[in-house]
Amino acid sequence: MKKTTLILLLIFCLSASGCARTETNTPAGMKLASVDAVDYYMYVPNEWIIADQDGVTAAYVSLTDKSNVTCVSTAVTNEAVFDIPADREEGEADGLTYAKNYWIGYASQLQSHLPGYTLISGPNSALLDGQPAVRCRYSAKVNDKDYTFDMVICIRERMFSYLITYTAESAVFENNLASYEKIISEFVFQTGVLG
Repeated sequence: MKKTTLILLLIFCLSASGCARTETNTPAGMKLASVDAVDYYMYVPNEWIIADQDGVTAAYVSLTDKSNVTCVSTAVTNEAVFDIPADREEGEADGLTYAKNYWIGYASQLQSHLPGYTLISGPNSALLDGQPAVRCRYSAKVNDKDYTFDMVICIRERMFSYLITYTAESAVFENNLASYEKIISEFVFQTGVLG
């Protein structure tokens, strides 16, 4: 009986340890910006400043350059996100379709709330930690200043949306674009969290 209990306990411990990825492989030159309460790891350059987090992962470049990257994850409540259009591209993954649909609704909100909203590019197919996603770039005025935004949208497990957004004044947008690309390429979903 003791031997069986010990074996079951060992199996449980091994399977539990495989359920979620632990934060052990921080990329060189980067630090963890996300908190334990989220189901992903977002890393930012070591010199960036991690902002107060209230359900949003956020970091900005410096006290003088407020260019920033945020990640917001929410439950998908709009069932229209999962509609498959009749003219969908042949072979398009469902996850890509969901992300495109999400963008359509999100873009209409941006257009009605952001003065001077202009779509620059997208939605273009992308990957976020190997998951289908879309990437869009747009500009708008905020407090009478011109800003450019680059957003990656991923819908995971037909449950959660992930919106990673790089925001910068348009005049300095290119300055931190390489850092943003690195943040996107090093983004990791925890394994086993959503089943």
